[in-house]
Amino acid sequence: MSPTHATDSHFGEPLIRSRLGTRLTRALYGYPSRSPKQRWRRDRMSESLWESTAWSYRDEEHRELSDAFLLWNRDRALRNLDLSLAHFQTLDVEEFEHALDAVRAKAKSLKSVEDLSVWKGVEGVYVTVFDGYKQFYVGKANDISARIRQHWSGRKPFDRLVFGDPYGSVLPVDELRQLDTTRMFAARSRNPFGIEERLERVADQRFTLNRMAGGRAGPLELMLLGVPRSRAHHPGATSSTQADLVAAWGRVESLVAESRSSGADPVPLLAALDKDVRARRRDDGSTRFWSLRDLVADAFAFDGLISAAEFEAFLGLMGENVVWPDPSRR
Repeated sequence: MSPTHATDSHFGEPLIRSRLGTRLTRALYGYPSRSPKQRWRRDRMSESLWESTAWSYRDEEHRELSDAFLLWNRDRALRNLDLSLAHFQTLDVEEFEHALDAVRAKAKSLKSVEDLSVWKGVEGVYVTVFDGYKQFYVGKANDISARIRQHWSGRKPFDRLVFGDPYGSVLPVDELRQLDTTRMFAARSRNPFGIEERLERVADQRFTLNRMAGGRAGPLELMLLGVPRSRAHHPGATSSTQADLVAAWGRVESLVAESRSSGADPVPLLAALDKDVRARRRDDGSTRFWSLRDLVADAFAFDGLISAAEFEAFLGLMGENVVWPDPSRR
């Protein structure tokens, strides 16, 4: 647990008072934002690529994310959160401690952090521990104190909450809040890249929230920077084939088409589909996890088979409370 006992401070730092709270909660997770992490210049993209991403934005210059993207991405983020939390519950406490000890053993200079202010302006590496989730994170910083406070007060950009797909994306550490951090270790270093890389190499990926490998990125690493780490959050999925996936997509298409032709509302029928997760082995040996719920989301986001209002209603039937960043919504 945290070495601090005062209710108004944590590791010597005042508790951050904000609408985000002091601990991770599902209700405040994935709060939508219309601002993309990065704006792409149209003159640096092919016209076909520009047009293929147009559904994600509500303006021609791709400055603001669309209603469709907000609904689709928050649904993915919340499902990833649920899968991640379920994964954490399966982890063994003793194995977690062994994994953390292995990381600490690779850097004897790591010291337990009792008061974060001591590390103000200090360059080096740090390990933040989240005992409640049996996870830890290895980072580097020019100012360790400032970087950790940035983790506590910041948020992952909305369009980066899911890195890859919901079934493999590592939960973003910037969504964990101040009181979720229960232990910290830090070490001074003028070359934090080397230590970070060493710690990352021995870290058991079941217990880490690092999405990318540590260390200084060379040409190959920079080329592969868009390739995230992933971990299977759904090992109990039902085996399936490509033919099963094609047939399931046809089922969703037919259900919507038949509802339209008869004047019925397709949303309750879509919500009644089973939510079982399937696993399909790809030709390259990797596994794709999918469900009929995913296909409904794809039918909305990529194929336009159902409207934003219908997908919002679908999410409501799934038990989700849809929120919008702007009261006027549009």
